[in-house]
Amino acid sequence: MRKVLPLVLVVMGALTLVSVAGPIGWQQLNYLIQPKLLDPTQVSGHPAVLAASIFSGGVDYTDSETWFPANPHTTTLSKVRYYSLSVPTLQITNIPVEINGIDLKKNAIQYSGTAVPGSSGNTVVFGHSTLPQLSREGNPLSVFTSLPKIRKGDEVVINYDGVTYRYRVRETMEVKPTQIEVLAQRYDKYELTLITCVPLGTYLHRFVARAELVN
Repeated sequence: MRKVLPLVLVVMGALTLVSVAGPIGWQQLNYLIQPKLLDPTQVSGHPAVLAASIFSGGVDYTDSETWFPANPHTTTLSKVRYYSLSVPTLQITNIPVEINGIDLKKNAIQYSGTAVPGSSGNTVVFGHSTLPQLSREGNPLSVFTSLPKIRKGDEVVINYDGVTYRYRVRETMEVKPTQIEVLAQRYDKYELTLITCVPLGTYLHRFVARAELVN
């Protein structure tokens, strides 16, 4: 028994180390080889599909125009190309959001065809997230890492074309990649939808925070 117990403890320690360090190491490897990032609507789900997407040179999901290939591509008409977005409770401060942008590696993206801030409809913003251990302030690849911590009632502040708009979070949810109804435009409302991938460091589901204009 005295000989078995140390072996059991060693095995348990090794398994614990692998379970903690494995996901971190995998994500770090992704950064080093500069993978094609998957997007918040990509239908994968299985780790084998994720690995194939990274190494096979398939669809470039850093291009936001490939996120919803089933939807007709439209352009958002706007006076400005960029605006800033803040979530004070999450210490997200003045991150740049590009309207009609395509490169998630540069900044957060407002999905083409969705309403501009302050107007009726649904302003949809995508931001990339990663494991908290790899998150870096100012890095667009981890800009929405803290988004799943957002709560009902939290404020989202947008400065668009010199005007400040304040939204209040109404609800949060986790959806499947195929549930693109979160992009729907309801012109009887003034909505803001923030989306990133969860669990952090994976692309299995989408975390969605819905907010309504209050000021």
